[in-house]
Amino acid sequence: MANTFERVTFFCRDLEASLKFYRDGLGLCVVEQKTLEGAAAGGLLQLPPCRIRIALLAAEPESPAFLGLFEITGTPLDAIVATRGRPTYGQSALVISTDRFDAIAEALDRAGVQFLTPPLRYPKRVASERSPAGLYREMIFYDPDGFLLSVMQIDPLPDDDAA
Repeated sequence: MANTFERVTFFCRDLEASLKFYRDGLGLCVVEQKTLEGAAAGGLLQLPPCRIRIALLAAEPESPAFLGLFEITGTPLDAIVATRGRPTYGQSALVISTDRFDAIAEALDRAGVQFLTPPLRYPKRVASERSPAGLYREMIFYDPDGFLLSVMQIDPLPDDDAA
């Protein structure tokens, strides 16, 4: 069997705040929730006994989960301080494709989300093997725990740009 992508896991401080951001703000669907407790939960992550609340999210209710949110309580975790406002080495970004770019941008702006790159548009006039030509719309921003996300939408180029 070939390797396949399963999901990205984010360790979050407050699962409810993260669900509000990802489910309510970005429109992702919770497809599974579970809680692990005790020594087995801690052993999963090389921690002492603890409690792990897990939410798995997908683009649609029947789609595979691509994001796992893990809230760990009952044992202290080391804090990682995110440098906001510019990318740094070791940082990564989850990239989500959408057809609701404007609605998401408006919701994030209303919620006071901090942007690394505010919503912008740029044309890609020549298609490559893995990315089509089109009018790209993209924004890069931080979630409640400092994780970097990029949301993008690719639209057809207007007729005057297609040449």
